[in-house]
Amino acid sequence: MMNRLLRGLPVLTLVLSLGTARAADGPSVTPFEADGVVADVLELFPCAVKLDKKGERVRAQATLKEVAARALVTNDSVYAFLETPENRRFLKDVKPGTAVNIKGRLLASGALLHIDSLVKAKGDSKIDLARYDEEEGKEVTLQGTNKCQCGLNVGDLPHSCTLGHLHHLEANDGKVYHYLQVGDGKAAFLGHGTHFKNVEVKARVFPGQFLLVERGKLMH
Repeated sequence: MMNRLLRGLPVLTLVLSLGTARAADGPSVTPFEADGVVADVLELFPCAVKLDKKGERVRAQATLKEVAARALVTNDSVYAFLETPENRRFLKDVKPGTAVNIKGRLLASGALLHIDSLVKAKGDSKIDLARYDEEEGKEVTLQGTNKCQCGLNVGDLPHSCTLGHLHHLEANDGKVYHYLQVGDGKAAFLGHGTHFKNVEVKARVFPGQFLLVERGKLMH
């Protein structure tokens, strides 16, 4: 009996080791707390609209504007919000330009936030949003998979497609990018023809890992 148990120990140890390795290889989710300003993304990056002739028309049709069209700007960074019922509830009555303190969790590979608490701040945040007025993004070509939250790898953050199958690019470089709802980025955000498909996009990356798509194609 004892020999049978001992013979099983290496197997058990191996299984536990593999499980630990898989957990270690998963995306990093860290506690988050910061003072910042909730911004309308396209107001924050006006050059994204100028760089796409269809920008103004598409912007008026933004999907889930309370979450997907918002960003948190702090003194040194820009963050996107995960499109969840929890985040929508916190952001529903928060107008762009509002100073806030947010506590939650951050998906480091996506500069992507889940909110646990949001408190509106008093007075001027002293955060300079104007520094992004001339931001034109960095030209990149990315390959990856266009995923909604049904399969997007966001670690242990709460996630669901309750608010719709809203897509992000889970890229081969290990990062998660968020589509600006401008031009072809709107179709990619909604997954039109690209739902869980491997894609290549030529785009500009703005702070917060927001993507302005210039051209995309399916990969075979």
